[in-house]
Amino acid sequence: MKRRTVLHASIGTVATLALAACGGGSGTSDGGGGLTTVTLGMSSAPNSLDPAQVATGPFLNYVDPAYATLLTRDADGALAAGLADRWGYVGKGNTAFQVRLRKGVKFADGTPITAADVVNSFKYFQKGSGPNASYFRPLAFSAKDGSTVVIKSPTPNPDMGALVTPQFLGGAIISPAGLKAPKKLASATFGAGPYVYSAKESVSGDHYVYVPNKNYYDKSAVHFKKITVRVMPNVNSQMQALKSGQIDFMFGTPDVAPTITGNASLATVKKLTTWAGLFLLDRDGTVVKGLADVRVRQALNYAIDRDAITKAVYGDYGTAVSQPAMPGYDGYSPAAEKMYTYDPAKAKSLLAKAGYAKGLTIPVNYGSFDPTTAKLVQAVQGQLAKVGVTLKLTAATNFGAWVNDLLTKKFAATALSPGQGGDQNFYAQQGGFTKTGIMNVFGVQDPDVDAAYARLATADASSSGAAAKDLTEVITRKALALPVSGADLIVMYNKKLHGVKFTEGSALPTSVTTWTSG
Repeated sequence: MKRRTVLHASIGTVATLALAACGGGSGTSDGGGGLTTVTLGMSSAPNSLDPAQVATGPFLNYVDPAYATLLTRDADGALAAGLADRWGYVGKGNTAFQVRLRKGVKFADGTPITAADVVNSFKYFQKGSGPNASYFRPLAFSAKDGSTVVIKSPTPNPDMGALVTPQFLGGAIISPAGLKAPKKLASATFGAGPYVYSAKESVSGDHYVYVPNKNYYDKSAVHFKKITVRVMPNVNSQMQALKSGQIDFMFGTPDVAPTITGNASLATVKKLTTWAGLFLLDRDGTVVKGLADVRVRQALNYAIDRDAITKAVYGDYGTAVSQPAMPGYDGYSPAAEKMYTYDPAKAKSLLAKAGYAKGLTIPVNYGSFDPTTAKLVQAVQGQLAKVGVTLKLTAATNFGAWVNDLLTKKFAATALSPGQGGDQNFYAQQGGFTKTGIMNVFGVQDPDVDAAYARLATADASSSGAAAKDLTEVITRKALALPVSGADLIVMYNKKLHGVKFTEGSALPTSVTTWTSG
């Protein structure tokens, strides 16, 4: 996949995660207080219903009901059974991973799921334009027998199981009927999930309806007679619909979330999901020579008051961070968090030692379409100016323009809207800090990062946690980025729904297919 395609897909997904919200509709009670139908909403319609093409993040709500994945995650964030009931690495080295289908699983059209079907679905997903297809491209797949699939990686990968969970979508197996007519995948579903998409009850771009799958292997897990996902762009309208009972779930913002305080029928949960700040792209000094000097990059990190910026930008819905990871996620390091205190005097000293006592200018692009990111970048600009560093800002009014600016290689740093994170550290740090990462537009290679990444790639279960922290610490110590804040994802919902929460170690709320009511 070309870098431009991946950037449009994956970055658009991350940004939508923070901006998505719910639309109109109404849940139906069973007479005993529970809901028999549930209505969610989104700020945008999906680009496709095809697992290989759809953006992830909140757009998973359009796919999850109809496509079960090979593996899932339990409440503690550990891998759990899905269409497969056994899984694990084969041999040593983290290069071969095996899954076995549970007995009796069928696609929604009634045909049995075989290992060959899984392999064919994987191969189709590899060629897709979705944000996670790039993780699958190096992999090879084979059917060991009728129910066992082996996934092989040419290089060590300590988290292959994650790739077949809902977060990455590759494990959302598509039926042979769907693969034979791939154009139909955009507007119909061909999965094995607890629900199926009902085209006759839906209007593309307005609302999407899902009804129970009569061939689902576990009918006790089908909790609603109908799931509706509506499109409603205005967050204030969504809030009114939630308060009036027209919808049951929405993603909130720092502005609207406080408005339901004291409402006995509604609840809010929040979780740190992404870190926001600047990616210091030009670490070889192609555009700004000074950024090749670690002392300059470290000076930038000492020069900003993260607590003050976070409070001003996010209020009660953010946490100051000094590393490209958040508390509660794989790779978060308490040691890395202590590396950069607010110390403008030290920043000036480091700049002077690097030969920039009079300061330097750094061209930065960002998206003005995201008011929160714009506010954060401007706050960073103001504080860096106090130590003699000038950020020359260029604003893009939409994602496409931001990506196009990024690919010109005229900008030494950038702000990703609204931020990055929420994955296992093996995946979370790939995009920005490995040579072929999608955010590493200058192709900068750092031997210390490569070595730490290799240690993580080959780590076993007992050592992977320490190796993940080590990678974060290397990136932070060498100041390859300028993290400022960890931003909350906010979920607001009808209290009649049970199970609406965040899975441990995940940046996404639990799937609607796991919720109950009563």
